[in-house]
Amino acid sequence: MCGIAGILSLKADLPPTPIEVLSRMAATIEHRGPDEFGVYRDARIGLAHSRLSIIDLATGQQPLSDVDERFWLVFNGEIFNYVELRAELVALGHRFRTKSDTEVIVAAFKQWGRAAFSRFNGQFAIALWDPAKQELTLARDWSGIRPLYYMEHKGRLYFSSEVKAIFAASDELPRAFDAEGLEETFTFWSSVPPQGVFAGVRDLPPGRVRTYSASGVEEQAAFEHAYPRSRDEEFRGSLDDAVVAVRDALNEATRLRMLRADVPVGSYLSGGLDSSLVAAMGKRAKGEGFQTFSLRFEDAEYDETEFQRMMVNHIQSEHHELVVSRKSIAE
Repeated sequence: MCGIAGILSLKADLPPTPIEVLSRMAATIEHRGPDEFGVYRDARIGLAHSRLSIIDLATGQQPLSDVDERFWLVFNGEIFNYVELRAELVALGHRFRTKSDTEVIVAAFKQWGRAAFSRFNGQFAIALWDPAKQELTLARDWSGIRPLYYMEHKGRLYFSSEVKAIFAASDELPRAFDAEGLEETFTFWSSVPPQGVFAGVRDLPPGRVRTYSASGVEEQAAFEHAYPRSRDEEFRGSLDDAVVAVRDALNEATRLRMLRADVPVGSYLSGGLDSSLVAAMGKRAKGEGFQTFSLRFEDAEYDETEFQRMMVNHIQSEHHELVVSRKSIAE
């Protein structure tokens, strides 16, 4: 989990964003990426990144550009099929300086434009700047796993992984709750994108690409889903065939997430069916040394320690528990 932030001048006569402002924004989301801080700045835009190192620890710093410095990128997330995409792009003539999935994003956008996003198997929030075209592209994965918020105020666009980083940019930014956003939060536990909890702050919807250019602002879908369009395209196998197909898909998805990282990767285990399934598949993919993590609640009504430990004993993981009290939740 990394953190991204930035400010784009929507008017040409505005002064460049001070580095101090970008640093202040990044500092508020340092908990998302405590390993490194990076910044890119030109006359119109400032990009900041707080990095949690997962892939290519040595050379995967951000903001990152392609070898020609045509594009600049800050990115929160992970592209799980970056190895296959990189091989395809190398065959098309692209050169790489790093082994990171971040550089694959830049090369893919350079090759395929917005169509690149539908090729990504992963979770991401992306801000990509094209200095030549003076064009900013914001994109979010189709499940909305990685957050991306934005706000326009007095000729500037502010964006970040968290709302508080936007507010950290300037005391002049209005801070007021949005009644509709609050109502949705109390109803659904979260506001429904693009609605936000704060007035003027928008939440980029999952699977959307938003572009700021000289011709204005454009937003469109980033993905083409391969859902059956008719009964002729529906799955025709037996129930047993369907079980095998789903199991194989889950195993492959888990394998990619567990093995394509340059740091140890574990799994949260709640004691429920879904996390238990992922933990079992993760253990199978990772083997010895696989770690699981759980929360124990002092309140017996919410505690599922019995089921968590049952699963730990079954898969023989290296388990870690953290006890949560009412006091710690309040704090």
